Amino acid sequence: MKLDKGWWRTVRYAIKEERRTARLISILVTVGVIAGALMVIGNGVTVTIG
Repeated sequence: MKLDKGWWRTVRYAIKEERRTARLISILVTVGVIAGALMVIGNGVTVTIG
């Protein structure tokens, strides 16, 4: 199998896309964790006050 420049470009592009997706997922997870923590803290505070 001959590896031409077009093939490498495709591979590199795919890797770049995967990295971008992974970063996006990690950001979403982080935001979710922070939102969850705030909700738990909020609920804890309301429960304590209640």
